[in-house]
Amino acid sequence: MNERHNWAATIKAGVEMAAEQTRSDVDVREHHVMWALLRDAASVSGRAYPAPPRTGWPSKSAMPDAPDDVSQWQMMMAYIQGQVEDAPSVESKPPMPSAEQVTRSEIILHIWHHHALRDRGGRHRLKKAVYLKACGVPDRRVRAVTGFTRQAIHAAKDAAMQDMWDVIRRY
Repeated sequence: MNERHNWAATIKAGVEMAAEQTRSDVDVREHHVMWALLRDAASVSGRAYPAPPRTGWPSKSAMPDAPDDVSQWQMMMAYIQGQVEDAPSVESKPPMPSAEQVTRSEIILHIWHHHALRDRGGRHRLKKAVYLKACGVPDRRVRAVTGFTRQAIHAAKDAAMQDMWDVIRRY
């Protein structure tokens, strides 16, 4: 782990994200900050490092799925040529994360992989449940995939965030 990392800036960003994510009647505490940083790290890593294309599976054909299936390019050309009055809606992608966000994400995920829930039994299933929750998977789906109760997932989340905070506090 990088000891020269600017932890003050990371914690400040985590406090700002946690303040946005928590209710107004809740005081932002350490586990809220770590949860916000883990959620951000999961989001940034998904955008910065897209999965490679699947191999060995048939790819989508270049032919349209239906006779009236019009591509985005065809809709834009029709608008430019004046054949339609309304501009097509552009499907936006989330922006690529900045270098600072990627660095922060890598460090938080390093702490997550090496220090979170280290002293718990069955930690792989617990970590999977907490990470799925950080990725935004609904609670019902997390419970179905991992087999844990809502209370067990919440307790694992709190324990993992405390483990991560203890590591960061050393710096």
